[in-house]
Amino acid sequence: MKPFHTVAIPHEDIKSGALEMSVFAADLWNASRGKGPQEYSNPDVFFRKTYQTDGLKELLETVQKRLEGRGGDSVLQVQTPFGGGKTHSMIALYHKAGEWNAKRVVLVGTVLDKDKTLWGEIERQLTGEIRYLTGRTSPGREALNKVLTTNAPVLILMDELMGYMTKPPA
Repeated sequence: MKPFHTVAIPHEDIKSGALEMSVFAADLWNASRGKGPQEYSNPDVFFRKTYQTDGLKELLETVQKRLEGRGGDSVLQVQTPFGGGKTHSMIALYHKAGEWNAKRVVLVGTVLDKDKTLWGEIERQLTGEIRYLTGRTSPGREALNKVLTTNAPVLILMDELMGYMTKPPA
């Protein structure tokens, strides 16, 4: 086995001490809005600086297959321990879905206002307005299906939903 330091060679910004600490905190919301460090918001920089593990490659292939209508699970739950790369993986999916011409919805619980519903926010991000998925009670399957199929293919990314669920009522 090769010594670790000969296999895992740091990027130049790490070796030179120029890496900003803000880069360590991946933020799906900011990345989806083109804000924050280029390491997350710029797809070219993101993929140039991201080592694609076998797990990340498999996730990207699985989601691409589904978005292209070639089967696969419609719901995937990325499970890793704290700091294990869930948000980083979702940022990778967000950028790739743009390449795959899929519409993208990003729901981040720490950012989403409690007076907004998840289903209303899905429709707003897809269409620019909320017409069918209104009200405080979750919509029926037909209304939700209409919005999603009309805008297909759609990738919905959800992160930090516990932050949304535990906010006090508006």
